[in-house]
This record gives sequence, structure tokens and C-alpha cells, in this order.
Amino acid sequence: MARFISLFAVGGVVVPLVFQVIWLGVNRNPAIELKLGLGLQKIMLVLWPSSLMMLPAGSDERLLPATLLISIAVNVVLYVAIGAAIWYGFRKHYVALVLLAVVMAVIWWRILSL
Repeated sequence: MARFISLFAVGGVVVPLVFQVIWLGVNRNPAIELKLGLGLQKIMLVLWPSSLMMLPAGSDERLLPATLLISIAVNVVLYVAIGAAIWYGFRKHYVALVLLAVVMAVIWWRILSL
């Protein structure tokens, strides 16, 4: 169980870091930002929902590192919770997997309809 859930925890750290690197590249080229901006933001909200926490840091550069770390920590907690639910569903009750899929679909629908 611990190994399975730790993979989700690693994913919770890696996904935000990858998006930070992607955004560094996108922000340097305005032509790319116009083409990829909205689509990339929607993908980011699905894979890194706690990135919404970084919106207030946009106006103050001093807040960015602390906000990024908090956002990554929240993302790790979300990924671990999802990993634990998936593990529980595979090991105990498949109903937990169905419930998780429904909850995640509703959350993603709400995020993508913002």
C-alpha cells in the first residue's frame, strides 16, 4: 500500500514542477502563449487543481515561492487521497472506484466550467 500511494505522492510533486517549467517557456514566447494558453490552463487545472491558490501571488513576486510550496503540498495531499481511494477500491470494494470516478468527474466538470 505504501509504495502504491507514494507513487501518487511523487506525482503530486512532479506535475506542478513540470507545469512551472512549461509556463516559463510559454511566457517567454507571446505567440505560443496565445495558441496554448487557455488549453494549457485547463489541463493544468485538471492535473493540478491547487494551482488556483497561486492566483493571489501573481501581483506580488515575494509571495510566489511560499504560495508555490503550499500549492504543491495541497496537490500532494489530493494525489495521496486519490491514490488511497484507488488502492482501497482495488483491494476491498470496487464501489469505491465508482464513487471516486463520479466525484472526480464532478470536480473536474466544475473546475473546467469556471
